[in-house]
Amino acid sequence: MVPPAPGVIAPIGVIPSLSARNLVAGYLPGINILQGVSVEAARGQIRCVLGPNGTGKSTLLRVLFGFLPPWEGQVFLDGRPINGLGAHEMGRHGVAYLPQRPSIFPYLSVEVNLRLGAWQYRRQRGRVEALVRRALGQFPILAERRRQAAGTLSGGQQRQLEIARSLMHDPAVFLIDEPTAGIEPRVAALIYDLIKDLARQDKAILLVDQNIKRALEIADYVYVMRTGAIVTEGSREAFGGDTEALVARWLYASGNV
Repeated sequence: MVPPAPGVIAPIGVIPSLSARNLVAGYLPGINILQGVSVEAARGQIRCVLGPNGTGKSTLLRVLFGFLPPWEGQVFLDGRPINGLGAHEMGRHGVAYLPQRPSIFPYLSVEVNLRLGAWQYRRQRGRVEALVRRALGQFPILAERRRQAAGTLSGGQQRQLEIARSLMHDPAVFLIDEPTAGIEPRVAALIYDLIKDLARQDKAILLVDQNIKRALEIADYVYVMRTGAIVTEGSREAFGGDTEALVARWLYASGNV
């Protein structure tokens, strides 16, 4: 079966929470990192963006979260255009961004990091306490190390802390960049399980990853990205046969297969 044409969002019966149409963006005038990219993140689904280094995957997430304004194209949240909405506002609108390098406060304790995730509720002490208890209950390793400086945690533990902190304000959409880069396989498996659990909680997940095998194991929908553009996309079923091999061919072939 031939996957859908690149740049076409295949309808699969789920209303997108966050979507983008024909994004063109870059860091220097005249140099386009993204070249007409269209993607969606839908509730209850994990959608993966796969591609080699330097193809614009992380830039895509930065544009979606408001760190980098697009030169062309439009970003929508629950169907409403949000171009111009800054990164500092996206959290209040239910979007969480987890960059490739965990953005924790290394010299503060695990518990204080969690409390900072509930900053918007700082005047509601009881609510903050309840959220911290919930997070520590969901992440036992963090409960064990709640007084420990976050910077002394392992890479996998820091990633768990970042996920736990993001959950403090109950976002509907997660933009996740390379969540298991540099993490040992056993801990990486735990991180992927956490991401699957987020989808089961009806969260919308847009996951950037280079681990084709593991990403395809959890993905509901796949975007294959190369040189700043989506070259093909579709559900796992739409690809048919050996999905991993087919995606790899699209990623690394000199031309479209």
